[in-house]
Amino acid sequence: MIQTVVDQIRTELRRRVLVGRWSLGERLYEEEIAQDLGVSRSAVREAVRLLEQEGLLVRAAHRGLFVASPSGRDTLEVAQLRAVLEASAVRFGTPPEPGTLLELERICQRLDEIRDSDHLEAVNLDRQFHGLIAAQAQNALLLRKYHELDGHIAIFFHWVTAHVPGRIEDIGQRHRRLLADYAAGDAERFATSVMQHYEDAAAELARHLPDAG
Repeated sequence: MIQTVVDQIRTELRRRVLVGRWSLGERLYEEEIAQDLGVSRSAVREAVRLLEQEGLLVRAAHRGLFVASPSGRDTLEVAQLRAVLEASAVRFGTPPEPGTLLELERICQRLDEIRDSDHLEAVNLDRQFHGLIAAQAQNALLLRKYHELDGHIAIFFHWVTAHVPGRIEDIGQRHRRLLADYAAGDAERFATSVMQHYEDAAAELARHLPDAG
């Protein structure tokens, strides 16, 4: 698939946020970004607009553009909503298929191999894992709402893996426990485990945010 200039800018800006090149809450300037990337202001503006929709960037009236800096409460609310949507996707979706379960196990194996410095790869694999489960839903509106939270989830997941000691070490096992509950075909059991999965990550983030004291 051919990427447009805006797609390429969006990908690069997302990467900069998720690898920590920019700090949470850091102010950004579209003109500087355009000069740095050698592209037009209009193209940067459109890419920024898309990243605002993802929740990675925020624009404050009369103040400017900033990297999102979620509070502990914001994170918990997003995590709980994401868990509810993912559980609903399983409840209303098709039963687990062998090919899907095999791909989820492959993702878990790749998560087992993640090194402490590979935070962006961890974010991408986490997104693939949960997205593959959600994709089983037979509800287009549910999926659209689910993916509207992708940016919010990515930024807090990255912060957790980058700043919580030891958090990345058992990432494969934590996802494999979810996989076992999903493979069992018990939607209520999965709903409980996926809520715990997201709430645990949100709690870890809340304890390590810069404003957590």
